[in-house]
Amino acid sequence: MSLKITMTFKTWLLFLVMETTLSLSPGPAVFYVVSQGTRRGMYGGLPAATGIISANAIYFTLSATSLGTVIAASGEFFAILKWFGAGYLIFLAINALRSANKADTVNLITPREAPASVSKIYLGALTLQLANPKALLFFLALLPQFIDPRANVIIQVSILATTSILPEFCILLGYAWLAHRATCASTRLGVTSNMNRWLARIEGISLLGCATMVLKLNRSIP
Repeated sequence: MSLKITMTFKTWLLFLVMETTLSLSPGPAVFYVVSQGTRRGMYGGLPAATGIISANAIYFTLSATSLGTVIAASGEFFAILKWFGAGYLIFLAINALRSANKADTVNLITPREAPASVSKIYLGALTLQLANPKALLFFLALLPQFIDPRANVIIQVSILATTSILPEFCILLGYAWLAHRATCASTRLGVTSNMNRWLARIEGISLLGCATMVLKLNRSIP
């Protein structure tokens, strides 16, 4: 009997539905992308979404190798990653709360500032996602449930990675665009400063909540 080449359509469809649902759920990545979209438009939303997706691609690569399992099994490394992740989330939260005290939190990027700013936003998003230990555990716990060991594992992981990355990238860009449009609408109504102050406060409080969740995380939670 010949080996199967890849997974069944039913398995792929189930993974797609689950990944899309999870991508729509608010979390540190969504808050970061919305924040950049609000303050900097798509100049900020695009590199933010790209940074998040790049981190996910790294996690998919790790989850397809024994290295990911070794990292997750290392108590010392996991503890370092957890504290670093929580610390970075707290850092972002403090910056968001401080920006809420400013007269206007909107800071649209000009063409001259774009290269440096885009790079900074991308690296910030990449670090944010990589610093979340739950992301690593999620990928390690998720993939084995959708992979058939009798079929080509590399092909299956590639399909699942593409199925995860493309919808989430579009969803994150959608969040950034909606945030930008809301900012434009508030500008026409003359309430930009007040709206962005509240958005900054919500972002800061939400990131503090995410930091608390990361600190409570243990290796038994996917």
